[in-house]
Amino acid sequence: MVGKLTSDAKLSASLAPVLMNQSHPTYGMSQNDLMARVLNAQGRGDFNVPEYSGSEAADHGNNLEGYIITEAAKRLGIEKFNKDVTTVYDYDDLFSASLDGILFNKKMAIEASDNIFLMNGADAMILEGDGIIESKLTSASFSEVPKPYRGPWQVQMQMLCHGAKWAVVATFYQGTRLVLNIYEADLDMQNQLIEAAKDFYERLDGPDWYPAMDGADAARTWERGEDHLPSVDLEPVAEVALQYLDAKRAAKAAEELAKKLEPQIMTHMANHEMAHLKDENGEVMLELKWPTRNFKPQPEKVTPAKPARVERQKSLSIPAKWMNQ
Repeated sequence: MVGKLTSDAKLSASLAPVLMNQSHPTYGMSQNDLMARVLNAQGRGDFNVPEYSGSEAADHGNNLEGYIITEAAKRLGIEKFNKDVTTVYDYDDLFSASLDGILFNKKMAIEASDNIFLMNGADAMILEGDGIIESKLTSASFSEVPKPYRGPWQVQMQMLCHGAKWAVVATFYQGTRLVLNIYEADLDMQNQLIEAAKDFYERLDGPDWYPAMDGADAARTWERGEDHLPSVDLEPVAEVALQYLDAKRAAKAAEELAKKLEPQIMTHMANHEMAHLKDENGEVMLELKWPTRNFKPQPEKVTPAKPARVERQKSLSIPAKWMNQ
């Protein structure tokens, strides 16, 4: 395994899913985080960018990278490969790529099997020239088609940078099953990457931020509310604003109803921790649990001092006069 080679001041293949707004729902960064990271690296900003360390499985995957590449090459019948690539490959000024490995090949036929999936949908394909291999370890269950953030966008950008016509995403699922997904260079996906990269760099000049992914993303992107600024007219997003108001009112009504109904069920349960409801066929259609929490004794604590800071809230608030109408 070779350490990080690409610069944060430029788009790189490992962040291709982020660029395409298809990053990991739990560990992934947003497009705005990516913009802030690049601006910081270019010395054009001092934005608060969270550290995205990834999952524990990904960390183990780095340690097992050599084994995964070696075993994948063996299953493909490829004897020569490089699993310690130190070269950074670039595509114009748009993005760069470092590679987990290169599979040295002239021309060979490969057939689909239980653990080899050809992503062009064919039963067999001809692999011409050297190929790229991307190593993955995941705790997720096996899937014939990797998630967008688990290789597909990344290898398409890598192929653009390197010039290879085929690539392998070698995924070790739950440390028990090694699956090889073989991709051909996809001109449509690669053109999408090129156009997205061009748009990304145009946005940097503003910066012209992307629409926020969620409340936390919005709070990181626009860190401070300026109270001297006038109220913003919501006319351009009027439909969204009214839908939001209706949703919040409905949620409030639902929460108030739940609070009213809950003690009636608790009264019926008394000291029982579990309760259930069966349908007309005797099948359980609902289970409720009223757990008991046990707290261990704690010594008295003195809260340490904290410096002053400004932090934007991650959600909007609606004045009561509008909620109660």
